[in-house]
Amino acid sequence: MPRKKNLKKKIILPDSIYDSILIQMVINQIIKKGKKRLASKLINQTLNVIENKLNKNPLEIVEQGILNVTPVVEIKARRIGGAVYPIPIELTPDRGNAVAIRWILQSCNSKAGKDFASNLANEFIEASNKMGSAMRKKIEVHKIAESSARLI
Repeated sequence: MPRKKNLKKKIILPDSIYDSILIQMVINQIIKKGKKRLASKLINQTLNVIENKLNKNPLEIVEQGILNVTPVVEIKARRIGGAVYPIPIELTPDRGNAVAIRWILQSCNSKAGKDFASNLANEFIEASNKMGSAMRKKIEVHKIAESSARLI
């Protein structure tokens, strides 16, 4: 029997400007030290950069990028008989989106050079084209899951 209560899932309200839950999830992941207004400004700049580069709806590009990077499985380490094995666990769609957003932001932060908004815009564009370091991370996780599923 678990020691903790089952936690209620927090309901994320859509973004006030774009009316998108995914944009709100990205803003919530970007927030540092409670500065939500700064995070929303960065997202607005990012969407403007995407719109200027591609002349397409930036929301569709962001949603397609997150959808492409969203993993189906996650790797958890389990200790069995003194050895630690990677075990694949299926993800819910909400958890998959959260992981995809985190990977995109991590790959954006690891890039040097331009400002954050243009780096994030490039990462979303690459993810929507099924390229980029976040997409490589997804492929790597799926390969590990496949190989460890064969061992079990």
